Amino acid sequence: MAKVCVKNIDKILLNIIPIERRFDSEGDLAIDSRVRDMYIKKGYESAPKSREEADARGIKNFNGLMSSFPRINVYTNGKETIVAADITPTRYLIGQAARDIMKQGIYSEEEIQKMIPCMANVSVLTPIKKEGKYYLLSQIKGKAIGSGQILAAPVAGNVDAKYLNAADPLTEALKNECSEEIGMDLSYLNSTSFVCMIDDGAGGRNFASVARNANLQEILNSYESDTKRKLAKNEKLELMALSVLPVAGLALTPLEDGNNGLHHITCYKPTINGLKEVVEDRGVRPYTEAVIEYVADQENVKFLLEKAGF
Repeated sequence: MAKVCVKNIDKILLNIIPIERRFDSEGDLAIDSRVRDMYIKKGYESAPKSREEADARGIKNFNGLMSSFPRINVYTNGKETIVAADITPTRYLIGQAARDIMKQGIYSEEEIQKMIPCMANVSVLTPIKKEGKYYLLSQIKGKAIGSGQILAAPVAGNVDAKYLNAADPLTEALKNECSEEIGMDLSYLNSTSFVCMIDDGAGGRNFASVARNANLQEILNSYESDTKRKLAKNEKLELMALSVLPVAGLALTPLEDGNNGLHHITCYKPTINGLKEVVEDRGVRPYTEAVIEYVADQENVKFLLEKAGF
């Protein structure tokens, strides 16, 4: 069951470990033996390690260098919560090997938590108020895991290893995802520091920040402009938006009923002529289940809305 592992974080202290965490690493950087064996079984080590190598070999995807948290510690005195985490370069398909094992359905949740590599991810929770009600502006997943499902954030993604050289790796990664997914600079969302650590249900840990004073129409305008430009390159792509766009649509997620999917929610779907507003039922990502579990507590809702400037 996905969950918010740490809530209402005051500070995150990252310790950059400049050693690649490989499938065959030992000691403190070791990957669980079951994940290692699946990685080898699937032949992931022979996959291209860059876009250039993939193109040269005529292969669509590649095993890029992302990052993971080999160690995460949480400290609190009852008033302040600090997360201290080691973060190190890690190949994307190590996370995929863990997901391959999870799909088998033979391990308990407790066993899965022991074996996952804790791949590093970031997101921005974006509360908005529309017609007197509060929603989280969310994305419909596109060309990624969970395509077509709702993720309760408009922007989310992996922490590429290249950002580990930045002063604030998590924020740098989020800036890139914001530009790629909704065509907007992160500064427009005026996001806070990272306030929650979420089990994404796919072998990762996602640190979430909160957008402040988010303007729904401005975000929709930016996303519309970005997707119209992308779809205009080839009109046939419009029929395959889920498979070609990082974000296949935006949606308004009410803060309830997430564990059973989302019913009759407002979605904004891209077309070559602009966004089309529709009402649909959608399944949800484990991340979304975790967020809805979090906001079931009214104290957390109060914290979230205050952070967002309401």
